[in-house]
Amino acid sequence: MTLPDGWEGYERNFLGLEEPWCHPDQAGIYVLPAPYEHTSSYMPGSDKGPSAIIEASHQVEFYDEMLRCEPYREWGGIATTQSLNLAGSVDQAAVDAIEAFVRPHVGTGRFLVTLTGEHTGALGAIRAHAKKYPHLCVLQIDAHGDLRNAYQGNPYSHASVMARVVDDGLPLVQVGVRSICPEEIERIKHTKSITTFFAAPLLDPSGPYEGKASRWIPDVVNACTGPVYLTFDCDGLDASLVPALGTPEPGGLGWYDTLNLVAALANGPGILGMDVSEIAPIEGFVAPQFCVARLIYRMLGRIRAGRRVHG
Repeated sequence: MTLPDGWEGYERNFLGLEEPWCHPDQAGIYVLPAPYEHTSSYMPGSDKGPSAIIEASHQVEFYDEMLRCEPYREWGGIATTQSLNLAGSVDQAAVDAIEAFVRPHVGTGRFLVTLTGEHTGALGAIRAHAKKYPHLCVLQIDAHGDLRNAYQGNPYSHASVMARVVDDGLPLVQVGVRSICPEEIERIKHTKSITTFFAAPLLDPSGPYEGKASRWIPDVVNACTGPVYLTFDCDGLDASLVPALGTPEPGGLGWYDTLNLVAALANGPGILGMDVSEIAPIEGFVAPQFCVARLIYRMLGRIRAGRRVHG
């Protein structure tokens, strides 16, 4: 088999898979790198995140000791497109370009993982999925609300991306939020389609959930009004796991809580697509991107297991 134009071979694909496991005709997962950054307001470099994640993924073991399988085989393989060139495209033009990049693959039977830079890039992937799946519910794992109508005068800021999702009429469930402004609180209070699970009540041992994921995950799943699109900002994790971030925040989700949440969503409403954003690599420090690469692979295993539950 020969890879068609626009697809990466083992040296540059996710996990470093060889043919036929990286061939788009066989693979059940497509990884779509769309490295956009324009409005990062603290630490820049998120546009380097997708390539860093892919490079680090070559060190990830294929066997999932919890699922007792090699998930990439269960999916039939993982194919990776060449990176989208976003040079000269910003704000709405960049979002539109990412939507056009993702849209042809939605509804083809493949599960799509869009790797972007700042969280704004996720909007294009979300819109591509929403046009195919009208009952989609967006599940946001994030330290920040991202619900400002505009930030620094820009409605396409990374701090406003979820406001655009809500404006599109999509229901939104937020998990792990712990950095937010009064404007965003008011939007949450007065918008019925937004359900926000702040980090402290979930994760603080003195909180109402006593720090036990088994107590709060069912509430998150029940808040989802339909099949889920997962938008995963890496700062949703605790910064001790992934410190290489554009806007790091302490007090986030842990490794196993995150995997358990993804498993519950996959087994419940189902997950139809996902994106990963906001890792800003630190030169010479590979642990953050390795953590994210391994987490993506572990998530994909649980999403595949969930599809077996749904038949």
